[in-house]
Amino acid sequence: MNIAIVCVPFSNDVARWGVAGGPQAILDAGLIEQLQARGHVVQTPTWVEFDKAERTRDSVTNLARISAHQSDLIAQAFANHADYVVCLEGNCCHAPGAMGGTLRATPSRRAGIVWFDAHGDMHTMKTSGSGMLGGMPFAVIMGWEFDDWREASGIGVGVPVNATALIGASDLDVEEVDAIAQHHMPHLHAADMVAPHTRNRMESLLKPLAANADAWYLHFDIDVSGPEEVPGAHTPAPHWPTRHELREAVAATARTLPVKVFGLAAYNPGTDLARKGAQLGVEMILAAVDVAQ
Repeated sequence: MNIAIVCVPFSNDVARWGVAGGPQAILDAGLIEQLQARGHVVQTPTWVEFDKAERTRDSVTNLARISAHQSDLIAQAFANHADYVVCLEGNCCHAPGAMGGTLRATPSRRAGIVWFDAHGDMHTMKTSGSGMLGGMPFAVIMGWEFDDWREASGIGVGVPVNATALIGASDLDVEEVDAIAQHHMPHLHAADMVAPHTRNRMESLLKPLAANADAWYLHFDIDVSGPEEVPGAHTPAPHWPTRHELREAVAATARTLPVKVFGLAAYNPGTDLARKGAQLGVEMILAAVDVAQ
């Protein structure tokens, strides 16, 4: 395949801090070399830039502008003959840009998302107890909050819930649990991924969704792996799948659905001096690419 890499070196809208260093750390862990060793053509990575002149004092506006640039780069990569895009994101606030780029590169504009995360990230300003923007990007993608952010990303009316799935989340607030039930969102809890037959469970969950979208964005927040595999997560969850089960789940997703964009988010090299998480991130990307449709 011809693979493009888009890097988003920000923590929310802040450069040079924490997870903003994640994209470079993943590249340094040998991502390009390992993709090439598998016979893929890898385009020179492109980097989202956010000029000082664009910056405002409003973080949502800033994130919308970053998302617009990110969406442009992904759409351009497919226009330049990429078959697949790996998006190395600072954190989950950059998922709307990746989703928008996926939609723009899908002629039917029918694209879905499989969200791997220890958390739901589907709060709105009305439901969030903290007001943390990092707890809202999945909701933004689905059209539940921040229309300006969503529209700048290229998403339009929002991704319908029947073209979404939440995988591995075990740290969910009651409002998120209620939303999952109310919208009948497909969800595989982390506690159910440590049992045998993860591949079969994933395929059973995702196969009924296949007709609801023509292309898919696989979002992987690295905190779903737990603090032993990726040290330094700010909000560790009560349960997490094993590395093997996560690899099986990622591969099952790419085997079941036509994943066109893989987004890796929330890796902070500053809290992981041994770079364990960077190696895990590369491993998960390869697990998806190796079986891509």
